[in-house]
Amino acid sequence: MDARTAFRLLADGLSREPARDFFPWLALRLASIVEADALAIVRVIPGGRAAHTLSLCIDGAIVDNVDYVLAGTPCEQVTEHRVCLFARDVVKDFPDDIMLADLGAEAYLGVPVLTLDDKLVGLIAAIYRRPLTNGGVAQEVLSIAAARVGSELANQRAEFALASTERQLADTHHRLARTNHALTLLRLVNRVVIRSADEMALLSEVCRLAVEEGGYQLAWTGLAQGEEKRIMPLTCSGEGQEFLDECRFSWSAESPEGQAPCGRTIREQTAQLLSPLVTSPDYAPFADAAARYSLATEVALPLHLGSDRQGVLVLLMNTALEVSDDELMLLQELADNLSWGVSALRLRREQERMQQVVLDVAEAVTARSNDQFFSHLAQRLAGVMMADAALIMRVDDGVPLSASLEAGVVDGQPVENFSFEFSGMPCGENFHSAERVITQGVATDFPLIERLMGERFQAWVDRRLEDASGDAIGVIILLFRQPLMAGYDSPRHLLRIFAAGAAAELERRRSDSHIRHLAYFDPGTGLPNRVHFMERLHGAILKSRQEGHRLALMFLDLNRFKEINDSQGHDVGDQVLREVATRFAACLARGESLARLGGDEFVVMVERADEIHSAQVVGRLLNALANPVLCDGHRFNLDVSIGVAFYPEDGDGPRELLKNTDIAMYHAKECGSGYRFYAPEMGRDLSRRLILATRLKEALKNEKLELRYQPIVALGSGNLVGAEVLCRWFDNELGWISPIEFIAVAEERGMISQLGEWVMSDACRQLAQWEEMQVAVLPERLYVNLAARQFDDPLLTQQLCDIVGRAGVSPDRLGLEITEGGFMQDPEQAVRTTEQLCKRGFVLSIDDFGTGYSSLTYLKRFAAYAVKIDKSFVSDMLTDSNDYSIIETIIAMADRLGLRTVAEGVETQAQASALKSMGCNLAQGYLFSRPLAAEEFQRLWLVESNPSMNVVGDGVVASRD
Repeated sequence: MDARTAFRLLADGLSREPARDFFPWLALRLASIVEADALAIVRVIPGGRAAHTLSLCIDGAIVDNVDYVLAGTPCEQVTEHRVCLFARDVVKDFPDDIMLADLGAEAYLGVPVLTLDDKLVGLIAAIYRRPLTNGGVAQEVLSIAAARVGSELANQRAEFALASTERQLADTHHRLARTNHALTLLRLVNRVVIRSADEMALLSEVCRLAVEEGGYQLAWTGLAQGEEKRIMPLTCSGEGQEFLDECRFSWSAESPEGQAPCGRTIREQTAQLLSPLVTSPDYAPFADAAARYSLATEVALPLHLGSDRQGVLVLLMNTALEVSDDELMLLQELADNLSWGVSALRLRREQERMQQVVLDVAEAVTARSNDQFFSHLAQRLAGVMMADAALIMRVDDGVPLSASLEAGVVDGQPVENFSFEFSGMPCGENFHSAERVITQGVATDFPLIERLMGERFQAWVDRRLEDASGDAIGVIILLFRQPLMAGYDSPRHLLRIFAAGAAAELERRRSDSHIRHLAYFDPGTGLPNRVHFMERLHGAILKSRQEGHRLALMFLDLNRFKEINDSQGHDVGDQVLREVATRFAACLARGESLARLGGDEFVVMVERADEIHSAQVVGRLLNALANPVLCDGHRFNLDVSIGVAFYPEDGDGPRELLKNTDIAMYHAKECGSGYRFYAPEMGRDLSRRLILATRLKEALKNEKLELRYQPIVALGSGNLVGAEVLCRWFDNELGWISPIEFIAVAEERGMISQLGEWVMSDACRQLAQWEEMQVAVLPERLYVNLAARQFDDPLLTQQLCDIVGRAGVSPDRLGLEITEGGFMQDPEQAVRTTEQLCKRGFVLSIDDFGTGYSSLTYLKRFAAYAVKIDKSFVSDMLTDSNDYSIIETIIAMADRLGLRTVAEGVETQAQASALKSMGCNLAQGYLFSRPLAAEEFQRLWLVESNPSMNVVGDGVVASRD
């Protein structure tokens, strides 16, 4: 199949939306495209020792997936992040691979599947029963498909993580729902407890409510009988009541029947939970009966039925589950209330007035939670406690300690919201006390109360509200216009009931708010997180679509933020991010929202935006970082790269729009412009960069790059002085690739150090070869370019010494060139490095001088041998007086500093003559020679007598090309 057809078919296959049959579909399509007898899409199991096929196609049909060990297979070599091709006899090379043998394989082609952060997650393998004569197209097809498979696997992992989070949230909501269910049951039971007039009717009604309203399958109450230590059932309700007829329960510690929860509850007087029942040894005497009636979980709660009578309330469910502490606590409270109700029935005449009071209290604190819960609670609280005012306050986070009103009433009328600091208030004197009473003198001793409430009160009662951990979360305050009697203690026990209900509701609301905050907000900055933002973006796009207006999305990425984390630690980095988030948020207006996606990445959405408005927002965001960020005594000068895309023209959905803003941001970061608006060609450029990165990695690995040598001559004598080493790359598919393009890709993808090391090693090898041949070697030295990132490496000196040592070349035969802008990235490090290199014998030159805005303070300390005048000045020096003056200044400055000057890009005799007249020492360019391959450079320049070197006019050498 020709390459064009193959790539067209591949494009058709990859355009399919991911679905459950995506991998089988892709495997069939790839097998057809690359004409393989078998093709496998494989996921490498973490650890890298085994693999699992996501889809396996043999002879055009999908077969069952398999697991296999990687050792002894060609796939093991693919997991080393490289493409593996065995064109023939692959079974001989891997005799232990049973699958290859079963397939009768002759050839094998495998490519790795990598994530965007270059981590191996799988591979694609094509197997042939014939020798593979030309695997180039197949390799390209599988490489492109591997990128798509990597993306799909990454999406699946993200979806799995999201599903896990959703399950956790669902579990949390389920527990909260059950707790709320128990709270509802508690309210209903309390009502029955208060209103019942008969003990057995009360117990029966509680059992009925537990089944019909609480969702339990079977509920029963029992009484402990002393002599026989038996448990006699009293009342029951629900399905499977025959279960009680078949079982004889005991509370004896020595009896097998006494190990069930009901027996332990009576003995220990604590709530007991057991699940599952059928498999528990403690439930063995009743296991068969429990299985017949599908009983799986039992909760037993102690009952005090008056005098010395002990009883039990048993709740059974048909599902095996864990009952939360909150639910168990509420059920225990239900049993306690039931116990109290039974006892109260025996003291009805003495407790008739208090029963009505407790009914009001119970209805208030166990009412269904809603927005009016605290308002109703405050109303009832004031009535029951006979107070003129009742306030329910929430303790705020922060210092100093303060509180805000949840609900309050004065003379039955609601109070407007307010807050106060505890200092100057009675509760501020000792808030650790559970309760305090001030019977008189409040108006005089605490004037702040009158200012807050607008009238005078003489007496004060408060009750601290605590969460389950005992931490203060609120306070109930009662105010009285008249002083209270000394020793006031009238219904303060009821205040504790109100306080328990208010505290439970405050804690529930705090938990709901905390769960939502964790799910939707970034903990580091408090900004909306990715999940929250994507929901908002989806809603904004729907609104824009309906109303027909545009929407702008901006992707923000801090430049070089990693340096802060690496040098100062993540704690400082987190503080910096919080300050950056604060500044970004402060510069945004209504209709402009900010979120943090993760790391140092932020996103801004602007509704109803056009280019002008968006540019204004970008300007504000850039200016937000104009001043340094101060943190722990450090000053950090930060800047940001921003990509901008618009809905609907740059993307019709949230994911595509966000992807295109990311691409635009990447271009802004690359060109240093601060921001860029998305354009369709950016996507194509990114695609080319990805291809170049992959092929450059292969080229470096397989040493497919080439070196060229351009002579450097002395303008005074016309003699050859040295040569500059230049790297070139020819790709079989892409042709000649510009050094500007592939060096930029190498720097971006972190391959520049590897590229620089290869160039240095091959240049040293060539220099050693010329010297061994005893031809007329370079009069001075060979010059090799260093990337700025290499120069920042504190181990650079040792690495270069190791390279020249292995090649057998003296360091003084090499010149190292670094751009002016490169050494100014970290001048102090540059000075230290140059001093080390000079001590080892290397010579250094500053390349592209005049373009990097260097500081003369550092330049005079920089251990340089020469400066190279950038060709951008040389090309127009005879027509542009500014360029001419710049060159004169550079030459004069270099002369004062004792540095030689080398002019780059000399193409005409007139340029050479002018440079010589200004005092320039050396030059290189097409006037003398283009960059040459090693053999041609040796033939034309490294000859004993240099016969073709001619001096013309005033001593300048003429070109020989």
